[in-house]
This record gives sequence, structure tokens and C-alpha cells, in this order.
Amino acid sequence: MRNRSLFTSIAWPAARRPARADILERLDCVVPWDALAGLIAQPTPGPRGGRPSHPRMLLLRIWVLQQLYRVSDEAAESLILDSHSAAAFVGLDPWKPRPPGASAIGNFRRAIASTAEGRQLQRQLDDAMQCAGLELRPGCLVEPVLRNRGPS
Repeated sequence: MRNRSLFTSIAWPAARRPARADILERLDCVVPWDALAGLIAQPTPGPRGGRPSHPRMLLLRIWVLQQLYRVSDEAAESLILDSHSAAAFVGLDPWKPRPPGASAIGNFRRAIASTAEGRQLQRQLDDAMQCAGLELRPGCLVEPVLRNRGPS
């Protein structure tokens, strides 16, 4: 039996759900994940071995998250670490997410962007949204920047 922390077993009082959680839940129901994943070959380690690759469904869901919020590879990794709903959407444990690093996310994004399957992925995602009567207007997440002002 897995040890569960007291914190994760607490039943929180009913509260308003974050808008991000509602959007991602709705998107999860609309997207034909298995059909999209079928277009992508399972990543394999390079000729010198290396770490095992991440599951393609995880990388695909991160790619969709990037499309939805127009975030960079680094920002996608941070979004998953910072957002309970984003971690759950991509299929990670929201209480201790361990997303792929920005380089793995970028490698996947570049690999599918340069192929016909990548264009087909985008078409199928757009078609699924249209069939559901939805229009995707990507949002934008911007992190604040703190700079030293220098001498006054």
C-alpha cells in the first residue's frame, strides 16, 4: 500500500474552481487523444542510450498545453510545476509533478513541427474543436520581470 500524506487526503471545502481547471477539463473531453497519439511515433532513446523517453501521450498533452497558452518550452515546464490543473491535465500527480525538462519538451515540439504528422496533428485538433462547436483562442501567460534599478 502506498503511503499517502495527510495533506493530500484532506477533503477541502467546496470552493470556486479555477477557470484553467474548467477549460482543461472541457478540452480533455473534446480532444481525440488516442487518434492524435496514433499519429506520433513513440520517442526512442538515441544511439548512445540515455534516459528512457517520456510517454508520447504526456508529451502530446504538453504540446496541446503549449498551443493553448502560447508558452515556451521552459514556461510549459513551469506551468506544470506551478498549476495543479495543468499537472493533472498532462497526466502527472498534481501534488508532486515531475514534468519532462524544457529540452525534452522542445525536442518533441521541434520533431513534430517538422513533419507531415505534426501538421495533421494540428488539423485534427482544430477539427475536434470545430466539431464540438468550440473556437480556440489561445491565451497568453506572462511572468513578471524583476530587475535591479541601479543607483538612484
